[in-house]
Amino acid sequence: MAILYFFTEPKQDRNWVVEHSVLAKVDIQGDKDNPSISVKNVRDYKWTSASKVNYQDMQFQLDKIVGLKAVVSHFSVISEVAHVFLIFVLDDGRELGVSVEARREVGEKFSIEGGLFAQFELIYVLATPNDLLGIRKLNHESTYLYPIKATKEKARELFMLIAAEVNRLNENPEMYHLLFKNCTNQLVKYVSILTEQKYPWYFQTLAPGNTAKTLYDFDLIDIPNASFEEIQVKSLIP
Repeated sequence: MAILYFFTEPKQDRNWVVEHSVLAKVDIQGDKDNPSISVKNVRDYKWTSASKVNYQDMQFQLDKIVGLKAVVSHFSVISEVAHVFLIFVLDDGRELGVSVEARREVGEKFSIEGGLFAQFELIYVLATPNDLLGIRKLNHESTYLYPIKATKEKARELFMLIAAEVNRLNENPEMYHLLFKNCTNQLVKYVSILTEQKYPWYFQTLAPGNTAKTLYDFDLIDIPNASFEEIQVKSLIP
């Protein structure tokens, strides 16, 4: 498994499925403390049989980022299995999602075997929440949306780190791996920005479905005076 991962050459020019065919890019210009951000190729797919993949651009100043949300979507009967992604909130009501995924070619389906044995490249999908949540609803996944305790400054710092990773992968593609580089551990490696606590290796690698409980234990879910069970009820997207 390790040999395949480290010696498989990642590429950008494969026959990708349509939803993974276009890479996002983040242009950052101007003052280093409050730069102008231009996000290219924000995916906005309606996920109906008659729709096509649509892309749009988003422009904003860094200081317009005011909040952060985390989404945990359970697509398996095994509760520990889930997909995790983030949503950045702007002060004008717009939102931008970030989802780390296995980039698939036409005819490929995600599988545990493929994720372990270097079948997929790594992709950071920047998309509207309607896109990222829409596919979960279409697949009848149990999806939970959690507001995260984060200062505006920490949310902006987190965005800039992710933006740098998005741009780096455009120039230097990498392979996806179910253990080494997956949807959860690629994002929670930044949790240290929000808390001094160390995110447990087991939960970020083998049990991403427990992400919400870990965030609750870290006191990062911004729903006060509620048990974890009550938060689950409030956070479930109908």
